[in-house]
Amino acid sequence: MKVVRIDTVEWETDHPTGSLAFKYLLSGDDASPDNFVLLLARQQKHFATERHRHNFDQFRFPISGDMNVGEGVRLKEGQLGYFTEGAPYGPQDDPLEPAKPERIHLTLQFGGATGYGYLGPRRLRAVRNELRRDGEFVDVFYKRKDGKTLGGLDAVWQHAFGVKLEYPKPRYPGPVIMDARSFHWLPLAAAPGVERKHLGTFTERGTWAEILRLHPGASVTPGHADARRLFFVLSGAGAVNGEPVARHTAIELAPGETARIAGTETLELIEFGLPAVVAAKSPRAEPAAQEA
Repeated sequence: MKVVRIDTVEWETDHPTGSLAFKYLLSGDDASPDNFVLLLARQQKHFATERHRHNFDQFRFPISGDMNVGEGVRLKEGQLGYFTEGAPYGPQDDPLEPAKPERIHLTLQFGGATGYGYLGPRRLRAVRNELRRDGEFVDVFYKRKDGKTLGGLDAVWQHAFGVKLEYPKPRYPGPVIMDARSFHWLPLAAAPGVERKHLGTFTERGTWAEILRLHPGASVTPGHADARRLFFVLSGAGAVNGEPVARHTAIELAPGETARIAGTETLELIEFGLPAVVAAKSPRAEPAAQEA
């Protein structure tokens, strides 16, 4: 079990546009197709990108301020967006507004069902720094000194793994938007005082997202033998195996691991379930670049 309090993590300005800062809360193993990172993102200035896509999956959950995901679609506070590998989204254009001097959203990025995996923040930072010797990152592109332009992710992937990036066929044509406020709370029969909103289960991997609510004095012991579970406290206070948790605490339970979550006041958590990736063949080569 891992428990990370938000006040123990520093903001890092770690995006090619310079518009976003991140708090990296939980992360996995770069060598595994199950790799992931759970982070808070803070928009610090006007953010704009071209329409683009990734070879990994994402969940995005705005905590403060809406988020433009392109083609007139806005991901609003309290809504959860699922972005499947290979599906394009954008262009994004989000100027900061006086009423919202900063936007903050929770993001989970993770290897999708195809088995590409995911380059974690440390490795990604190292590869970008190596590539900057021969070019620069501009928006979602990498512009080499010889005049050739590549997609930023394409350039990073080729440098890291020595093979051209092939995007998987999208499982869904675009972002899937779920409005958590429109879902009903359903009681958990085995845990009095605990309710949940199951927001969805996705792809053949069976990745899921739901929100748990524990009333004061209630407790639950979530368990799932073949899935990693990540929790993020949205509001309230409580404890996990006796360790105090409060707003914006992140919790990780490894596959097969259990823990008792209890609410000392009304406690709401968003939960992401990440079953193991079972891919016929990994579509990437062995790393060609080492971490700095």
